[in-house]
Amino acid sequence: MSAMDAEPQLLYLEPDDEITSVIRRLRGADAGRVVLVAPGRSRATSSVVALRLLARAAADSGRSVALVADASTRALAAEAGVAAFASVADATSGTPSPAEPITQTRAPIHVVRGAGGGRSKPARPPIPATDGMDETVAVHLPPPAARGAPGKGRPRPRLPRWPWLVLPLLAALALGAALLPGATVRIRPATVAVTPQSFVVATDIQGRLTQEFQATKPGTATGTRAESVPASGAVTFFNWNTVAVEVPQGTQVSVGGATAFVTLERVVVPRGKFGTPITPGQKSVQVAAVVPGEGGNMAASAIDTIDDASVRQFLRGFPENPNRLVENADPTTGGVETTHPVIQQSDVDAVVAAIEADLRQQLSDAMGGDEDRIYADAPESEVPAIEIREDLVGTEDTATFELSGTLSVDRPYGSRSDVEETARSSMLTFGGPPDTVVLEDSITVVTHGIAEADGTLEVQVSATALAARATDEAQIRDRIKGKTIAEAKAELADLSDVQIDLWPGWVDKVPILDFRIDVIPEVRDSTGGSPQESVN
Repeated sequence: MSAMDAEPQLLYLEPDDEITSVIRRLRGADAGRVVLVAPGRSRATSSVVALRLLARAAADSGRSVALVADASTRALAAEAGVAAFASVADATSGTPSPAEPITQTRAPIHVVRGAGGGRSKPARPPIPATDGMDETVAVHLPPPAARGAPGKGRPRPRLPRWPWLVLPLLAALALGAALLPGATVRIRPATVAVTPQSFVVATDIQGRLTQEFQATKPGTATGTRAESVPASGAVTFFNWNTVAVEVPQGTQVSVGGATAFVTLERVVVPRGKFGTPITPGQKSVQVAAVVPGEGGNMAASAIDTIDDASVRQFLRGFPENPNRLVENADPTTGGVETTHPVIQQSDVDAVVAAIEADLRQQLSDAMGGDEDRIYADAPESEVPAIEIREDLVGTEDTATFELSGTLSVDRPYGSRSDVEETARSSMLTFGGPPDTVVLEDSITVVTHGIAEADGTLEVQVSATALAARATDEAQIRDRIKGKTIAEAKAELADLSDVQIDLWPGWVDKVPILDFRIDVIPEVRDSTGGSPQESVN
C-alpha cells in the first residue's frame, strides 16, 4: 500500500508553533501521509520559505504532506509546492484534490556555458506562446580560462556562492514573517443563566456490585454502681446489776458517740456477782456499723458507749459506777466502698454507630474504585445487621464488650459519563435565550436519584448552564480589517466588551490579512466576574 493509499495522520498546529517543531512532529509521524491542520494564523505556515522547508523534510523522510488552512495560507502553500485544502474532509477523502492548483511561479534557469566571444551563435528556435510559467531562461556564462595559458598560473577552483546568499535571505524572510503586524481581539459577551432543567436519563446496566461487608468494634461500659459494705464485729456488754438485764436487738453502741453500731440480735446479760471486787456479768453479740464503708473499721476496744440510756442505766447497777459497760475485744472489719461498671444503652448505641460507619465506608470505598460508575440508590433492605444480646444493657462488672455486624449489598451500576453526556446533549438541544448559544463547558449536571427499572437505570438529573451571544470569527475579522483600535471597537460595540491588542508596538491599525488577526471568544458570568476563555 502506498503512502497516499494509507490512512493519513492529522497533526493540529498551534498559532505559536515554530517550523522546527512542526518538522520534528512530521518526522515522528507513524503514517506515510500527513495532513497539517493550521489555525487562522500560525508562525510555521506564515512564509513560503518555512513551507518549502516543510516540503523538503517530508520528501527526505519519505512522506507526503498536505495542509488544511485558510485562503491566504493556501496561496503561500501553492507557491511552496505543498498541497493545500480548505477542509479536513477534502484532505482525507479517498481522492484528495487540492483547493487550488499548485502553479510554479518562477521560471527555471538554464545555464549555458561557453557562449559569446569567438563562437558563432546558433539560431534560436521560435519561442512558443506560453503563460510565462513554462519558459526556460538561458543564462550565458563566460567560458572558463584555458589551463596553462602563458603568464597565468593554474586557476583556483571557485566555491559555490548560493549557500551564502540563501541563508541571509531565509533569515530575512523569517524575521519579516515574525514582524508582520498582528492583532488579538478578545470578545467578552456577558453570559446569562439558562433555565434549569430536570429530566430522567435512562442508561444501560453495565454490572452489579454484590458483596458482604463485615466489621467488629469494641465498646466500654461507662455506667457505674457504687456498693458500700458496713463493717461488722462483736461487742461484749458488762452487767454490774444484781439482776439480769435484757439488751434488745438494734441497741446502738458507738465510739464515743460518733461512729455507731447496732446489735444484730437480742441478748440477756447475766447479773453480776458481789465480792471483792464485784464481778460483772458478760454477754457478747454481733454488731454492724450504721454507716456502710471503710469508716466503720474500728480498732479493738474502740467501741465504748451505749447510746440507749435505759440499757446503759440497767447495766451500770448504781449511779456512781465508773466501770465500762461495753467493749469490742477485736477490731471491726469488712467496711468497704466498691464501684461496679455497668453497660448502658448509650454504650451499645455508640458501638452500633461505629460498626455502621465502618460498613458504609467499606461500601463507599468499593463503589469509588471506578469514578465512571454510577450506582443505584440503596434499597430499603440494605441495612447493617448487628447482633446484640438482650441482657447486654445493665450488665455489671464487665468493663468492655464487643459487637459485630454485616452489610449485604447488591447494587447495579451504569456509566456516569453516558448519563452526563446525554444530559449535556439535552441541555444543548434545549438551548438558551434567542440569539445566544449554550456554553457547553458551563453545563453542570447533578443526579438526585437512581433506580433500577426493567433492566436499565433511571437517573433523575437536573442541569444548569450559561448562554452567551454567538460570535462569527470570520465576520469579526472582515468588520475590523484596516481600522484603528477606536474604529474597530466602535464597529464591534454590539458585541459587549471588546479588547484589541496590536503588535508590534508601532502598528496603529488592524492588519488586513486574516491569518494575522486572532479572535479569542471569552465569557464572563452575568454578575460581571472575571472572564474565562471559552474552549468552544
